[in-house]
Amino acid sequence: MRIWQTRFQVVQGFESLPAPNEIVYERQTGPEYHMDEARRPQVQAAQIVCTISGEGVFRQRDKLYTLTPGMAFIAPLCDPDISYYYPGKGAEPWDFLWFAFSGPQAVGIVNEINRRYGYIFRLPLDTGLIPHLESFRNQRNVFQIISPMAGAKIVQDVLAAFGETVEKDIATSSQAKLTRDAQNIITSNIDRTLDVAQIAERLHVTREHLTRVFRSQTGITPGQFAAAERMRIAVRLLINKTMSIKEIAERTGYDSASSFARAFKARFHVSPGNYTNLPKTDPAVREYLSAQSSNTEFYHPEENEPPVVNPPADPFRSMSQMSGDCSEAYQHCADLYTRNGSGQ
Repeated sequence: MRIWQTRFQVVQGFESLPAPNEIVYERQTGPEYHMDEARRPQVQAAQIVCTISGEGVFRQRDKLYTLTPGMAFIAPLCDPDISYYYPGKGAEPWDFLWFAFSGPQAVGIVNEINRRYGYIFRLPLDTGLIPHLESFRNQRNVFQIISPMAGAKIVQDVLAAFGETVEKDIATSSQAKLTRDAQNIITSNIDRTLDVAQIAERLHVTREHLTRVFRSQTGITPGQFAAAERMRIAVRLLINKTMSIKEIAERTGYDSASSFARAFKARFHVSPGNYTNLPKTDPAVREYLSAQSSNTEFYHPEENEPPVVNPPADPFRSMSQMSGDCSEAYQHCADLYTRNGSGQ
């Protein structure tokens, strides 16, 4: 039985944005309640379910989890390995709060979360996601007509609130600190040749350990970071036209203007001298502009790795950044979640 619900209708949704479907506070009281995802119609959607009181059971393949107050799961809809239900020997009502969102990438978002963090989470009842979802109660029982961007913000805010608990230690871990320390060293020494082993020595770790941790935190190697940072600075200086090519080579840690020119041309397929004459539609310029606008660096894993390393703008991707595209499957999900006016 649904105690209250807040449903959303995104008007003229964008395919590139996630869309919220509904937030529901539900109560189930008997073993006849059994949601088997294998029986649902196929839709591109996902859900977060949080127990408020009582308990339920969540199954993922052959693993069973008891969902006591504060326990939550996140999973794609229509996954045949997933089911959840009221326990056969339940003694009290199972109250739970859930949020569903849809889009072509909704399943991909949740699959990535499941791979990285698992399916089951313990959330505080008084802070973070649960109070955030409960705040929608004052909009209950009426369709909320919203714009595509407003809908995407609702999804992103929910994921961010979820991530406040799930990812609270990600940026303060010892691995993250080691990566940031290495990044800070290189940022202040980008104009000189600094071997990765030297950086590791300063940080009192082995070269192998630093490289392994760096890759685990950022997804690429120290050498790939170095290439990206050097080229980013070089392109910026070329566009600003405040330095000669020789000065730019020195600024970015190359031994000579010729070695810089070779590296630049290998990367962009154009010489440094001709780069600033390219139109903005040229692939080399578009790549740089795209990297700047998205706050990321450009790199090619197949290229040789220079000895200097430097970070991307934001290697620690938060859950709020994992939102994918929205779909036009809203009505399917609305129908799916409304079963004779009650239940999931």
